[in-house]
Amino acid sequence: MKQLGLPASTSFAATLATGIVLTVVTPLAGHLSDKIGRVTLMGVFAALILLLIYPIFATLVAFPGFGVMVGMMLLIGLLKACYFGALPALMSELFPTETRATGMSIGYNIGVSVFGGFTPFISTWLIGLTGTSLAPSFYLMFAAAASLLSLVVIRRRLGLR
Repeated sequence: MKQLGLPASTSFAATLATGIVLTVVTPLAGHLSDKIGRVTLMGVFAALILLLIYPIFATLVAFPGFGVMVGMMLLIGLLKACYFGALPALMSELFPTETRATGMSIGYNIGVSVFGGFTPFISTWLIGLTGTSLAPSFYLMFAAAASLLSLVVIRRRLGLR
C-alpha cells in the first residue's frame, strides 16, 4: 500500500486470490512430487522463483493497479504452491523415524522464524539502502538461491530425487 499507493482492498483481494491458488494447487503439487521426485519439483520451482521474482516485482512497480496486483500475486501463489507442495514430504524424508518430529519441528520453525520473521525488517532495510521498491525481490532471490543450494546438497548427499 505504501510503496505502490494502492488501497487496502487491492491487497486483500490479491491475498484472497493467492490463498485460493495455494489451497488448490499445493496438494496437487505434492501429488506430482510423488511421481517426479520432490527435489526435482522443488528445484524447478526454486529456479523459476529466482528467475521470475524480479520481473514480477518490476511489473507491479511499473503498472500498479488492481488487475496487475492480483495477476502477479496469482503467479507468485502458483510458484509458491508448487514449491511448498513437496516440502513437507521432503522434510520428513530428511530425518530418521525416531527423530522425525523433532527434526522437522526445529528445522521448520527456525526457517520460518529467520526467513519469515525478519522479512518485513529486511525488506524495509533493502528499500532504504537501495532506494528502489524492487528491493524485496532481492531477498526472495537470495532465499531461492539458498534453497537451490540446499536441494543440490540433499540430492548429492542423500540421493533423493
